[in-house]
Amino acid sequence: MKLSIIVPAYNCSDYLEECLDSILGQLMEDGELIIVDDGSDDDTVQMIMRYKNDSRVKILLRSHEGVSGARNAGIDVAEGDYIGFVDCDDYLEKDFLKKAKELMNEEPDLIIFGFERCFLNGDSRLSTVEDHFYPDISSFADEYIRKRIMLIYSACNKFYNKKIIDKYHIRFETGLKFGEDRIFNYAYLMRAQTIVTSKLIMFKYMQRASESMSTWYVPDYFKLAYHLHEEKMKCFLTLSKGTNRTEREDFVNYNLRNVIIYVINRFEDNPEEMKENLPLILEMVYGKSILQEVPPESSWVHKPCDNEIVSKLL
Repeated sequence: MKLSIIVPAYNCSDYLEECLDSILGQLMEDGELIIVDDGSDDDTVQMIMRYKNDSRVKILLRSHEGVSGARNAGIDVAEGDYIGFVDCDDYLEKDFLKKAKELMNEEPDLIIFGFERCFLNGDSRLSTVEDHFYPDISSFADEYIRKRIMLIYSACNKFYNKKIIDKYHIRFETGLKFGEDRIFNYAYLMRAQTIVTSKLIMFKYMQRASESMSTWYVPDYFKLAYHLHEEKMKCFLTLSKGTNRTEREDFVNYNLRNVIIYVINRFEDNPEEMKENLPLILEMVYGKSILQEVPPESSWVHKPCDNEIVSKLL
């Protein structure tokens, strides 16, 4: 099984060499590394060009459009049986690809790995999944609804079957402020069947910035977070065939509660968001109305028992 690894690169010259070397140091001869520069204005392009003579490397130079557009450009030229994504400031775990090849040879539609998050203060935290084979997408969705620990959000801890991506033209949505990985994964899961989860640690996620997204003001944050919640519910409630009504309702309510809590926790650092989003949250909590900008059919996420769409799923 041939693997294509796509690395979008934007102004990451300080970290890029470590990332690329960690991949090429273990990439098989029939594998390919696709480096997509997304309009960098530092020394990133010069560093990328150091790798142009490696037969396994493809280099794409683009104007700045964001990570989604860069990944999509990489998908368009990828020739592997599987596609993986690595961010330019992270790097693969040593000997990971040799171990992962055995899982690719089983030809599942999706492989999910663990990863290690590394912080500035030297601390680290593992995010892992158990070794398991899911023979159909329903059993995977059932497990996720019940346990919610399947590491489904990121695109960088997974190997995707290229045939499925090509057949259904699955791409990253451009223009989103956040959550593009999740939307891509939900779309992919709707087309997948066999899934493998593995204890293997794929990469080290380097939390290099002292500031996180929680300190940035994001207009319409709650609406965007709610949209991600809605897409997640549609995906898993549609795919799950073995869960009962109570499990599904608990899943919906648990996820929505976490979304609201996360949004509220941002208010201290972002008073603009509190002024904008708190009235919307209060409307939802007290059941007066759903967001006016959200289509009426979306209200089932808040009150699943009252809506015809979700009643069919439950």
